[in-house]
Amino acid sequence: MAKKSSGSASSPPDRPKVSRAQKTREVQETITASALELLATNGVDGLALTKIAAHAGMSNGPLYGRYDSAEDVALELWDEKLRDHYKRLILEFDTFASSKDAEASDWLLQELESPSTLTAAAIEIVAVARRFPLLVDSVRDEVESLFQQICAEHPEIPPSICSLRLTVPTGCVLTSRSVPKTRPPWKAILLRFRESALDPANLNQQGLTASPVSLSIPAPDTGDVGLDEFVSAVMEVVARVGFEKTTAHRVARAAGHSFSSAYTHVGTKDELMHMAIGQMMTQIWQTGTASFLELSPEGYKNAILALQFGLFAESNRPIRQLRTETTVAMRHHTDLAAAGRKRTAASLAIVLDAVEKADPAATEDAAAFWYLTAANGIGTVSLSLLTDAFRNIDWTPLAALAYEMAYATTIKPLSKLTKA
Repeated sequence: MAKKSSGSASSPPDRPKVSRAQKTREVQETITASALELLATNGVDGLALTKIAAHAGMSNGPLYGRYDSAEDVALELWDEKLRDHYKRLILEFDTFASSKDAEASDWLLQELESPSTLTAAAIEIVAVARRFPLLVDSVRDEVESLFQQICAEHPEIPPSICSLRLTVPTGCVLTSRSVPKTRPPWKAILLRFRESALDPANLNQQGLTASPVSLSIPAPDTGDVGLDEFVSAVMEVVARVGFEKTTAHRVARAAGHSFSSAYTHVGTKDELMHMAIGQMMTQIWQTGTASFLELSPEGYKNAILALQFGLFAESNRPIRQLRTETTVAMRHHTDLAAAGRKRTAASLAIVLDAVEKADPAATEDAAAFWYLTAANGIGTVSLSLLTDAFRNIDWTPLAALAYEMAYATTIKPLSKLTKA
C-alpha cells in the first residue's frame, strides 16, 4: 500500500509565522496611517478614538489600549512625524526666500498649493494647538525655535521679515481649501515677494510707530434682532472652542435664549456659520484691503503698522481666535469652504474689476498679491495665538515691503484709471 504524501496538493501551504512584535508594529502602522488621514482631513477635533478604529477597520480595543484620548494621538503624531515635517516646510521656504538665485522647489510649491497629508496634518496641529494642554508647549517650542534659528542664520534680515518665513507658508496651507480655484499659482508672486523682501531699501527702514487698530468680533446687522443675537453667539462660541465643539446648548447659553428659538430664523448651525463667515470677510476687507488703497505711501505703511500691532494686541485675541477657527472649519467642511470662496471672490472683485479696467495685464499680479496677503494674515493670526515671539519687534520693514508690492501690483495700475 502506497504511503500518503506528506505534502498533498490539497493541503494549504504553511503560513509564515508572525511574531507578536511584528503584529504590534503592523497594528500601530495601521493606526498611524488612519489617524494621519483623519487629522489632515478633519483636524484634531476629528481624531476620536472610535473614528480612528472605524477608519482603520479594527475594533476599538487596540486604540483604547494605547491612548487615553484623541489629544494623545495628536501628540504622538506631532512628536514622531509632524514636527520634523513642519520644520522641513518652513526651512525649505527659508532657503527659497534667502537667495535671489534659488528656485522654489517643486515640492515646496506643491505643498503650498495642494498640501500632502503630512503637511495638512502638521498645519492642523499648529493652528489649534493652543486649545490642547498636552500639545501646546511642544508646538510652541518648535515654532519659537524655528523663528530663533532663522533670525540667527540671517542677522542682516530684520526680525519682521524673518517672521514672514513662518507666517507665509503656514497661511498658504491653512487657506489652501478655501480660496477660489481661479487664484493664480504661487510661484510668480513668491518671486516678487522675495525680491521685495531682500531689497535693502525695505530692509533698512525702521522706527515707524502707530496705535494698534481695534478688531472686535463683528456685530451682525441683518435687520432681524433675534437672528443677530444667534449669529453673534455662534461667533463667540466658535472663537472660544472651535467649530466642531460649538453645540446648540453652548450657542443658546451665549445668546441667552433657547436654541429652539433659533429655528424660527435658520435651519442649522451651518447656516449661522455661513452668516458669521460673511461678517468676517466683510471686516477683513474693510480693515485690510479696501481701506488702504487710496492712502499715501506713508499713510499705507502706518496703516499696515496699526493693523500689525492690532493683530498682536491682547484685547483683539477673540477676533484672532475667530478668524483662525473659521479658517480651520472651512478646511473640514465643503459647504463652509464654498461660502468662504464665494465671499473672498466677491470682496476682491471690487479691486480686481477696477484693475482690469485700468490694465488687464496687471489683474493676475493684483489677485496673486491679495491672496498672498490673506495667507500671510491668517498665518500671522494663528501663530500669534501660539507664541509671543513676534510681538515686540519693529514692523517698519514689513510695512515698506507691503507697500512696494501693493504699489507694483495694484496701486500703480489703478492710478492709470484715476488719470483716465
